[in-house]
This record gives sequence, C-alpha cells and structure tokens, in this order.
Amino acid sequence: MSSYIYGMQPVRELLLRRADEIEQLLICRELAHSQEIIELANRAKIKIKFLPRTEIEHLVGAREHQGIAALAPLPEEQDLDEVLDKSRAKDKSLLIFLDQITDPHNLGAIIRTAECASADAVIIPEHRNARITPAVMKASSGALEWLPLCIVTNLARALEKIKQEGYWIYAAEAEARTSLWDVEFSAKSALVIGSEGKGIRPLVLKSADFQIRIPLSGKIQSLNASASAAIIIYEYQRQMMISNKK
Repeated sequence: MSSYIYGMQPVRELLLRRADEIEQLLICRELAHSQEIIELANRAKIKIKFLPRTEIEHLVGAREHQGIAALAPLPEEQDLDEVLDKSRAKDKSLLIFLDQITDPHNLGAIIRTAECASADAVIIPEHRNARITPAVMKASSGALEWLPLCIVTNLARALEKIKQEGYWIYAAEAEARTSLWDVEFSAKSALVIGSEGKGIRPLVLKSADFQIRIPLSGKIQSLNASASAAIIIYEYQRQMMISNKK
C-alpha cells in the first residue's frame, strides 16, 4: 500500500534509494526551481505534477510537506536475523532498541541520529510503539531509506538473542547508579531507550547487562527520548573512534 511521503529530504532520499517505486511526484509551483529534486526525477523518468501548496497539503494530510510529496510504498520492515547475519563479520556494531516510544517525531529523530552514527539497525516492539508512517519518515529526514527498522514480537527475547551474538546491553535509566561518563562500551553494543514518561518496562530492563544514566546538572531533570539517545549514541561513537586510534 502506498502513502504520500513528504518533505524535501525524505523525498530526496526516496529518489536516491527507491525511485522505481514512486507512483507520483508532487511539487509546489513555487518550488519549480528545485533543481536537484527535478534532476533526480528526470533521471528516473518520473513525471512531476506541479500543484498549489494547499492542494498538496490536502492530499498528504499534513502542513509540514515543504512543498513536495511522493506517492510510494513506505520502507519495508527488516528482519532482525538478517541484520545479525551482516553484523557477524563486523568488529564493531551498534543496535538501538526502543521501548514504548509512541511519539512518531521521537522515533523519527532517533532513527535519524542512529543512521548518522552508522548504527546497524533500530529495533522496536510490535505493540506499544510508533511504527513507520509518513510522519516518522519526515522526522527521520529520509534516514529510514538507509537504516533497517526491525519489528520484534518480544523485546526482551530479542535482547537475549543478541547476547548470544556477543552484544552487551546498556539500558538508559534515569535512576541508574552508573553515569554514562563511567561506562566503557563494548565494540558490539546494544542501547535500550524508553519513553520519557513510561521509561523501559521491567522485563526489558531486566535483560540489560548495564543500566546507565546521563548526568544532568540543570533544574529540569529530564531529557526526551531522542535527546537521550543522541547523547549515548555519540558517546559510543566517541569511544570507538578513540579505540581505532590505539
């Protein structure tokens, strides 16, 4: 089933990754000068339909379309076993597990950060979590075209499964004793992030090898899920860069 994928960057990545799956490309008349998008569409022999901004808004059902939308299937959800098959040959690998992240903007932002940091996949549970939607595509800036998103029926079992593949699991927990700055990440690490309000479910948290907290010094003692994920992901990256130089 196809949906309107909207936003400049998501449509650009779609054109680069899956141009052959685009059924229709809509561009606001005021953006007729968007050379890169038009050139990518022409190269793929996709006919462009120029419409008023309000008409595109009506079709996509969102105001944040930035004057561009493409009718195409959403990216397919990936299989965790396939991700693990590819990761076995790697010395370093980062997997991001999300629990109870129901806000599509948070999910998209985490996917965007994970792809920018070369994570191998984002893994979410089948229930109690946002799924792939045009809003998530927009928030991810098209990162879902390049980063596998895996859906698992049971997050705790999936974590136990990756332990057998040599991963160590780090759960972000606000009340944890161990500070992020005192953690030494394994080359093969899995990060578990829960929602700002509900956190990580007890059974999922129990699967973690380490519980870690981000030190906070301000009056507001909380970060949203996407900000927390970004900080920890890039601390992992920082440590891996240092180990590469040794």
